[in-house]
Amino acid sequence: MKILYNLEELEIAKNEYKQKSIAFVPTMGALHAGHLSLIDRANSVAENVIVSIFVNPLQFGPNEDFSKYPRDIDRDINLLKSKKVDYLFCPNFTKDELLKIKQISAEPELANILCGKFRKGHFDGVVTIVNYFFELIEPDYAIFGEKDYQQLKIIEAMVNNLSLNIKILAAPILREASGLAMSSRNVYLNQSSRLKADEIYKNLSSISEEIRSREEIQGIINSYKEKFINSGFELDYLEYHWSRIFIAARIDGVRLIDNMPA
Repeated sequence: MKILYNLEELEIAKNEYKQKSIAFVPTMGALHAGHLSLIDRANSVAENVIVSIFVNPLQFGPNEDFSKYPRDIDRDINLLKSKKVDYLFCPNFTKDELLKIKQISAEPELANILCGKFRKGHFDGVVTIVNYFFELIEPDYAIFGEKDYQQLKIIEAMVNNLSLNIKILAAPILREASGLAMSSRNVYLNQSSRLKADEIYKNLSSISEEIRSREEIQGIINSYKEKFINSGFELDYLEYHWSRIFIAARIDGVRLIDNMPA
């Protein structure tokens, strides 16, 4: 695996791989099995795989956890080598440098719901850096996980609106044995918080079942909102979109998201 730390090294790599098919997996590091499943998908569709590790300051609000976001580059490098990744791109762009690149706005209809209501400007920061990396890397495929389903829809819309020649592939949510969706933020959970977090999957499964058997969606959602709150969750949202049920909830200050077809 070749590690590329700057644009000059990336340009040299492009001259090596430009005659081959390329699948790109953008990440913010702190890799777990969910990320590795995206890499497996990438390896299945392309001759070369390039992974980026970059904690993007543009997608963090002033009171969010940018400085505390988990980072373990040595561990991440070993995991990527084990998956036979061809290239790792891990630049060190500052926020000021990124503000000089072309700024992209996320599709408002998609970005102003769910997480977008609580994280103003978040998805603009996401699409700006993703588009920039697309321009730099020029992949044939890019792989995104369904855990961040809203982000996936926004990226698909961006690619369509900008007429980019990139195929976006979705990878299913990978879950722990308890059903908890794998996330880099799970490391913040203590033992009691993790046990409580397991209720998210159980309740989403129940909601999904009830929605499929009854038509009164909002009534079902309202009853489970109350259930989550009574269990000690701080609920940002529990909503139904794109034939899926979505949740964002805080447990002891840790914000977790999940979704499930319904």
